[in-house]
Amino acid sequence: MRFIISAMKSGTVDSWSAIGLSSHRQRVPCDRVQFRVSSGFVLALWCLVALSACGLTSQQRVLYNLGGIQVGIVTDRTTDERASPAIINRHPADYTPRDIRSLINSLEVSGWSGLFIGAFATPQPKPVFTPAEVLMLADPLAAAFHQTTPRERVFFSIQNPDAPYDSDRTSGSLFFRDEYLHVILTDHYALLKADPGGGETRDPRDDKGMRLWVVAPAAAAVVPTNKEPHWTAFEKVHVSLKPQEVLAAQAAAPAKTASDQKQLAVSATEQPAVKGGASTATAIATESANDLRLQIRELTSANLELRSRMKEQSDTITELKAQLEQLRNELGTGTTTLERKPSKKPAAP
Repeated sequence: MRFIISAMKSGTVDSWSAIGLSSHRQRVPCDRVQFRVSSGFVLALWCLVALSACGLTSQQRVLYNLGGIQVGIVTDRTTDERASPAIINRHPADYTPRDIRSLINSLEVSGWSGLFIGAFATPQPKPVFTPAEVLMLADPLAAAFHQTTPRERVFFSIQNPDAPYDSDRTSGSLFFRDEYLHVILTDHYALLKADPGGGETRDPRDDKGMRLWVVAPAAAAVVPTNKEPHWTAFEKVHVSLKPQEVLAAQAAAPAKTASDQKQLAVSATEQPAVKGGASTATAIATESANDLRLQIRELTSANLELRSRMKEQSDTITELKAQLEQLRNELGTGTTTLERKPSKKPAAP
């Protein structure tokens, strides 16, 4: 071994006589040996990195699974540690369950429900999460953000409590980056996907025309281009918030509302005429809201009726197909029987 090392240092390697197998001396340049060793090492290292990257890409951990609600951690593919500067999330994030409740409670979603409802009216925003879901999500989301790494995000999935086995679910993900909270919504169980009919599978790119909104006093943030995440093809529905501004605005809102109510009470006492005008305006607003609710109910009923008719038509088509297949089978059997029977010809005179 010492002889081989000394030979390599001198610039040559005697690959045969150094081990005593042959007297034939084959001189191999040392730089070739080093190149072969280096190239093999680089290839092995590249394979190791590739396998590690594949494992990280598919990493997903469910941390909470109870009552039809799942919360977990998944690798964030919008991060890039090799970029300059590195694109990573501000994780782990230290937010209390109360902060999480305030942030997610400020989100609303609008979208088409089914195939025909968009032809009747403009979709009205509705809360992304019900009050019960907000309470159930707060603790698991806060705990998940405490465990996330800069290359991960938190995901959630909520099944429809009225239809647990339905494929429509409220699902999405959240992550903190720079001074923003980014929220992605991939589905919502209150919005029904368009049924293509004919037993075909639904298009995974069908985002139901969803759009995320932020309820006042909170406001959606305008993210500059250099800080905007590189969204994937299935992350079209998203909104960004500045958590500190949202929490501060919501904390100041109750005090402002109480102050406004006090001023209105004083004005009403000093000027009775204004009180009557305010009552009239309130009555008009209430009537308008009631009309809007009535229209929504009527549209929902129309949509459900259309779905029922489509289902009946689908069942009728299925039944007709079965009858057609039965007729084909009977015709095939009748043809075989006729071919087997000899033809009856009249006897020649």
